[in-house]
Amino acid sequence: LNKNDKLVTAHRSHAHYLAKGGNLNSMIAELHGKSSGCAKGKGGSMHLIDLKAGVSAAVPIVGSTIPIGVGLSWNIKLKKKKNVVVIFFGDGATEEGVFQESLDFASLHSLPVLFVCENNNFSVYSHLSKRQSKKRDILKIAKAIGIESTKLPGNNVSKIYKSSNKIIKNIKKYCKPHFILIDTFRYLE
Repeated sequence: LNKNDKLVTAHRSHAHYLAKGGNLNSMIAELHGKSSGCAKGKGGSMHLIDLKAGVSAAVPIVGSTIPIGVGLSWNIKLKKKKNVVVIFFGDGATEEGVFQESLDFASLHSLPVLFVCENNNFSVYSHLSKRQSKKRDILKIAKAIGIESTKLPGNNVSKIYKSSNKIIKNIKKYCKPHFILIDTFRYLE
């Protein structure tokens, strides 16, 4: 991602913030509520926002990052910019209504957005098997809405980097959304 690309993430945002170019000292200051923090000490751990680094929002409410990111990508498309928005969320967020609605809107309008579902198989303390039917397939849901989708093993950082790099270039070139499912615990390579 470049400086003008946007990132929207959930409550586990620290690594995303740093990877996007956020400042470690500003992040630590924010965690301690200091005015030198990236959000002037008002956001804290769960609301790391740094517009200079392109981190537009970090929101702890399950699923809320998805429509926020889609709105940002709609703005990019309307302004005819060649940037992308990356939205991070967990598997629990795919159970919220805004998940399907946002994917549908992004598909309908060919928005420059990358949806990244980090599936650790848990939402709070409930395992995926207790929350979703075994017949439910998040990738198939995204594909049915018309969004190209990719499943990646969570423990293969090189594969995630190479694949997402290629996907982001395609999003910028063709202005089409993409969905990545990073399956954290199912694959051992």
